[in-house]
Amino acid sequence: MPLQGPGPIELRAIDGELRRLDALRSGLLVRREALLGGLRAGVRANGPAGVPPAGGAPAPPPAPTPADAAPGTARDTLLILGGGLLTLAALTFMLLSWRGIGLGGRTLVLLTLTAAALAAPVTLLRRGLNATAEVVATLGLVLLLLDAFGLHRTAFPEADGLGYAAACAAAIAALWAWYGRLLPEPGLRLVLPTAVVVAQLALPLAALALNGGPGDVAWALLATAWADVALAVARRGPSAGARATAWVGALVTGGLALLLAEALPLGGMAAGSPAPSVSGALLLAAVAPPLLWAAHRRPGERALLAAGAGLALLGAAGGLGRWAVPAYLLPSVGLLAVAWWLERRGLGGRGRASMGAGLGLAAAFAQGAALLWALPAVAEAAWGPFAWAGAAWDGVPGGPARDALGPELAWSGGAVTPLALGVLAALAVAVRRLGENAVLRLWAARVALPLAAATGATALLAAGVGYAPTLAALVAAAAGLLMARHAVAGATGLALAATATGWALAEQAATFAVLGALAAALVVARGRAVNATHRRVAEAAAVLCLAGLARAVPAAFEVPSEWAAFAVLGVAVAAVAAGVGTARARSTTLEGAGYAVAGWALVLASGGAATASLALGVCGTVATAVALRPERRIPAGVAATALLSAALWVRLAASEVAVPEAYTLHLAVAALVLGAVRRRGDASVSSWRGYGAGLVALFLPSLVVVFSGPDGARALLLGAGALAVTIVGARHRLRALLALGGATVALVAAHEWGPYLTTALGLLPRWTPPACAGLLLLCLGATYERRMNEARRIHATWRRLD
Repeated sequence: MPLQGPGPIELRAIDGELRRLDALRSGLLVRREALLGGLRAGVRANGPAGVPPAGGAPAPPPAPTPADAAPGTARDTLLILGGGLLTLAALTFMLLSWRGIGLGGRTLVLLTLTAAALAAPVTLLRRGLNATAEVVATLGLVLLLLDAFGLHRTAFPEADGLGYAAACAAAIAALWAWYGRLLPEPGLRLVLPTAVVVAQLALPLAALALNGGPGDVAWALLATAWADVALAVARRGPSAGARATAWVGALVTGGLALLLAEALPLGGMAAGSPAPSVSGALLLAAVAPPLLWAAHRRPGERALLAAGAGLALLGAAGGLGRWAVPAYLLPSVGLLAVAWWLERRGLGGRGRASMGAGLGLAAAFAQGAALLWALPAVAEAAWGPFAWAGAAWDGVPGGPARDALGPELAWSGGAVTPLALGVLAALAVAVRRLGENAVLRLWAARVALPLAAATGATALLAAGVGYAPTLAALVAAAAGLLMARHAVAGATGLALAATATGWALAEQAATFAVLGALAAALVVARGRAVNATHRRVAEAAAVLCLAGLARAVPAAFEVPSEWAAFAVLGVAVAAVAAGVGTARARSTTLEGAGYAVAGWALVLASGGAATASLALGVCGTVATAVALRPERRIPAGVAATALLSAALWVRLAASEVAVPEAYTLHLAVAALVLGAVRRRGDASVSSWRGYGAGLVALFLPSLVVVFSGPDGARALLLGAGALAVTIVGARHRLRALLALGGATVALVAAHEWGPYLTTALGLLPRWTPPACAGLLLLCLGATYERRMNEARRIHATWRRLD
């Protein structure tokens, strides 16, 4: 073959390129095999214990622990933290270090930083570091705002602040949108949305600068909302992010305009004038037609825009009567009827994106506002009677029940409260019967009964019924609902029972009668329960009622509360025994309720050291008995150890022993020895299960004493012991020893050296630490993003080779 000429030269070039590709493919294959080997090693390491790898080869190292966060999340976290710290550094420099530099220095520093921050995204975008460019551009916007502030303080000190701010907002918004257009592809996603956000301030600030009243500000906000809607429904131009931001801006500014129209007198009328605000009503009504037009142009946002129009109409109707619940609630009923009619006729679409759905959402918003308005009065009626716990059995004053809601506490609601609740309950029933959406019908069925119960309870208070008839009606309603075979009825009955229990504390006879009646009703409800949840709730509530009776009986004989605690503790022990029971009659709910009542008994017994120690000992003994169950062995054993140890500590503390290590050291050593023996017998036991409790008992008491006051010797000994534990943990690769020992060393070091470190850092400028930390995080985020891009390029190269 000829060796000269263009043919052989091209052949040699092709051969060289093929050899280069073969070398690249070989390297990628080697990397692929290494990754597969690591994955197989992880599978073998997690396989059955005692099975060696195939071929008798030594076991490969275990696979690394999988990461908890995605790479993009880690990158964004680093960049956001870095940008935030740099912004904090810039603000600190502006506010604290500004006066130390002359006018020329100020201008040069800010202009240089701003120019660098605005130019850097161009280079970053060309290198593919889009996320880093977003953060740097945002920092540039912050610097632009600081430039504007600096110009006002230095070049235009006489300019009106509000007018200057309005002009700056408009100029910076336009400049920022133009800057976003100039950037190379793919551009920045946040530039145009940020410009939209800044533009929201221009018109309201201009209205304030021109000494406009509340009406002028409301119209400025409404004009801003109009501009946002026009931008959002534009068929060309803005990006998806800018459209979404415009929608949010329209909601915020339009909502503020509506609130301002309702909260303040408009149209030049004096505050407190009884005449209706016609200007405010016109402003609110003017919102609806454009929103309906936008809904016609944007079917995707039809429901949202219709909801805005409905809210505007409701505001206009309610504004004529100023803020009153009927003025908004009754028109919302009519709006809901219109929405239902449109949905049935199919006008304006069907489903969640229809006009009817939007109007229904607006009506639901007004009805939710009415419910929120009524909630304080309902909450006062429900929880106010618990104030009698601080004045139990003092007796109620004569007169209506609304004046005896608590000791010196009267109900603040009125006749409108049950009226609003009754309308809402009727609406829930109507939605349940006439609605077509299954989810709405389900929720309407769930809220109708609680609303009806709240209506009845508040109606008794509003009508001025006496204490005894009101309490009897509550108990009867609660008992009936508790015995009903329905979850919502049971929950409503529990709420009424809780209110009746609190109110019954006012009279001794009422306490025994109400608790006894409720306990009997709960026992019947447990027998009539249709599911396990209903039965468990009835069991727990019955235990609480019996515990209340156990507390009331000693109180009737004037037994001190620390000794009356043992009657309550008896109910707790009985509940735990019944809950643990046998395999056929086991109830975790009874057991849990017993533990809760035992906690209450311990609080009651804490009035004296002797009773507290005795109660802790009884609880520890019960926990020891529960630990005989195999499935309760570990948690009950730990609880028994803690309770019996606490009983010992309380008894010793009563003897004024001031060294906590005398109480804990022997227990900690015993726990560590037992943990070591357990780990030696069972290699699968982790270091946390083996040594965690012992290390906590060893370090925590001394650590509390060290932080409670200066104690150099104890801190030195504690730090030395924790350091030794950390070294042992590192030597034997035990996580519990490393974590707890290292944390203790760090806490002791922070306590001892913290004041000196704070003093040293105080000598530096305030902006230096956040600036350094922000730059470090920003560099880490950029490096992380570059590594991700390189990994994507390698993956794409590998796919092309295939």
